[in-house]
Amino acid sequence: MKKTILLFLPVLALMIGIASCGNNDTGTGLLGNNNAVTFTMGVQNSTNGVQFTWQPSVDVKVTKLILSTTGFSDTITDNTGATYTANQPWAYGNEYTGVTTGQQWQFSFTGTLASNNQAFTSTANLTIP
Repeated sequence: MKKTILLFLPVLALMIGIASCGNNDTGTGLLGNNNAVTFTMGVQNSTNGVQFTWQPSVDVKVTKLILSTTGFSDTITDNTGATYTANQPWAYGNEYTGVTTGQQWQFSFTGTLASNNQAFTSTANLTIP
């Protein structure tokens, strides 16, 4: 019996050691989302319709934006490598017509943090005022 307990103690110590190791990964994880960046959305009038504005919570480089509402989706690819400064409003040149009060839009941003090139995917919603 003492030999069994003596063999079990190192295994138990190893299991406790492994379980106590934390995961400080702030990457995108299994679901592709993290809380490293959030976006505040808005809308502004443009020449032929409206443009959507966005403000990141930290400096980012956006590589792709997917925006959608019921029955419509658009993907914008950004290969410029531009850094979009935190808390400053930004807008791509794309204009959208048929946008009406009360419509609900979803936005999915993919890119990297400017500070350390950490990948992120962040989603935001906007109800048109």
